[in-house]
Amino acid sequence: MLQAGKKTNMRASKKQTIISYFIILVLIGIATAIGIKQQSYYKAEDNVDTILKTNLFGGKYTTGNIENYLAGNLYEKINGKADLYLNNGFLSMQTRKYSKTSDEGKWAEVFLYEMGTSENAFAVYSMQQRAESEPLWWAQFGYATSDGLYLMAGKYYIEVLFSGEDKTLLDNASEVMKYLTETISSGKVEIPYVNLFPKENLQARTFRYISADAFGSELKNIFAAEYTINDNTITAFMCKDSGGENFNSYYKFLIDNGGTELKDDIGIAGSKAVDLFGTTDVIFKSGEYFAGVRGSAPINDIKQAANKFFEGLSKK
Repeated sequence: MLQAGKKTNMRASKKQTIISYFIILVLIGIATAIGIKQQSYYKAEDNVDTILKTNLFGGKYTTGNIENYLAGNLYEKINGKADLYLNNGFLSMQTRKYSKTSDEGKWAEVFLYEMGTSENAFAVYSMQQRAESEPLWWAQFGYATSDGLYLMAGKYYIEVLFSGEDKTLLDNASEVMKYLTETISSGKVEIPYVNLFPKENLQARTFRYISADAFGSELKNIFAAEYTINDNTITAFMCKDSGGENFNSYYKFLIDNGGTELKDDIGIAGSKAVDLFGTTDVIFKSGEYFAGVRGSAPINDIKQAANKFFEGLSKK
């Protein structure tokens, strides 16, 4: 009987040991997960050097704590818009609030997005543009609304949001951002392909870079801009396409989704014209580029814009 009891105790002891090891492993896993999560959520502590310095707005403003975000928690600060940044090379974001000492209910919050490259910063800037805005004369890419500033500087996209419409805040923030952009960028940014678009009838502020899913298709890394011809708005677009893959895949996308190929003579060798639910696309190849013009304007306006675009690219 004693021997049987001893065996039972040994089995129980062995079972308890296994359970103990399992609990320890679970606790180690939890601790590791927490560490990884904290590492992905916070890049720096409050007391480290930062671009958004405490005295950025001067002595008439009190400064809030700096907040740092990475891909893992960006949605916590800008829920609903995080994907736009994450899909365009987002690396990190710092934000800080500066409040008027005389009235802390009036403040400016600066959002500084590090996007990795100027192309990525331009992509976000161009996709975010507001219709009701005024260009910032001192910025290559920047504009103001009644309650905010929006601009890019080198690899950074910057937003400054105000507590409300306030001309003093706007003027102060403009001076601060002018200084800041000069500090963090090395001067004028050259955005690839922008100079390849025809200047006639161009709406210069409509330039945008679409990194993925352009026009509902699988097109990537597309530069686009809008033109006004005979009171009609037309979109011109292009990208590098040495092997013709983008030309072929976009044409297939249009046809597969119900497009009808038009028989009009476009005047560009190898071009295609397709009508899809009232929007006409004229697409063509020119050297290493794939380009096109699209819109609901009359076909003659589309053809005119396409030919000017083709002529310009042919000279490059």
